[in-house]
Amino acid sequence: MLSEQTDFVVIGGGPAGAAAALMLRRHAPGRRVVLIEAGRHDRPKPGEVLPAVAQGLLRQLGAWTLFSDTAFVENRTLVSAWADEPPGEKHSIFSAHGAGWHLDRARFDRLMLRAAEVAGVEVWLGTAVRSATRENSGWRLKLVDADIIAQAVIWTTGRGWGLARHFGAKVTAHGHLAAYSRFFDGAPGDCRMVVEARPEGWWYSADLPGRHRVVACLTDPDLGNGLRQADHWYRSLAATQFVARLLPAGAREITSLVKPAGTATIDPAAGERWVAAGDCLFAADPLSSRGIVHALRSGILAAYAVSDMLEGRENLARARYSMIAAQGFSDYVPMLAAHYAAAARWDTPFWQRRIPLKENATATPRQIMHISDGEDGSHATRHPGL
Repeated sequence: MLSEQTDFVVIGGGPAGAAAALMLRRHAPGRRVVLIEAGRHDRPKPGEVLPAVAQGLLRQLGAWTLFSDTAFVENRTLVSAWADEPPGEKHSIFSAHGAGWHLDRARFDRLMLRAAEVAGVEVWLGTAVRSATRENSGWRLKLVDADIIAQAVIWTTGRGWGLARHFGAKVTAHGHLAAYSRFFDGAPGDCRMVVEARPEGWWYSADLPGRHRVVACLTDPDLGNGLRQADHWYRSLAATQFVARLLPAGAREITSLVKPAGTATIDPAAGERWVAAGDCLFAADPLSSRGIVHALRSGILAAYAVSDMLEGRENLARARYSMIAAQGFSDYVPMLAAHYAAAARWDTPFWQRRIPLKENATATPRQIMHISDGEDGSHATRHPGL
């Protein structure tokens, strides 16, 4: 079997993986960086809003020019029909950072990988890492028909934690929210994102490039099975007060998607010559608006951490990176609790389950109750209050 060696391997080609690879090239230009992505970013993904603050991160990574030349839709207004009051509007004109963007995620992910290739990263698409084992001071990663040996690894496979056992890590699921999304063509937008709380959960809708629009309902999987069926989904949409208005009569559904969207963390955040980043490190509830900004930031920090590991500061790098990850989660828990508590006015299962959030707002990763192994083969635990 063929085998080759490299300094760094980034497993996963989403925003976190691309950011990590880009920063490695900028921080350690003399080292070889290989990014391995199982897919090709050619399938629909949920649309996301990228806040304007991300501009600084994209500039830091050297990807801003490529991004700004791409015609993503500006996000000028956030409309929130959340608490029991008239909907509020937050306009970008009042933000010091300006307007954000509505992204076609697959297109954005391809753009970031192009930026990585231009920077000298070797990008291997359509290649899955089947296993990871320690070899000497580095890692041997087994692919379909070859092995690659890396001195250090950044693990950024999003919500796919199939390698958790190989890295000696445990996945903790803090909630099992799911997003039931449908995408539409022929839906000219107005540069607004709308979020609306409903008895069954909450809805959001956003413009996408090319006169497209995404509309999604987020609820717990055991409550949302019916939303997989088109008639049930459309009946629930029709009951919304604001989101339903965003679809014109001529809009045509082009695809649907169901994706997990609950909070999950990995422990430890870093180990011997490896670190986790992006959703693989900390997958957040979309209501928190962490998303891509978190992915970019954690990818940058992961790049610094593995560079320090190769320069003889491994213990310090692990401790510092783990501390930053733990602090991020500690800040997130009470913030998410406050968001949900503000709308918990319905006596329905979805909202009643979120009432304990207010009581557990100061919960830490150590206050987590073990349940069972995850579907992906990783160890899983669940916090009773999220």
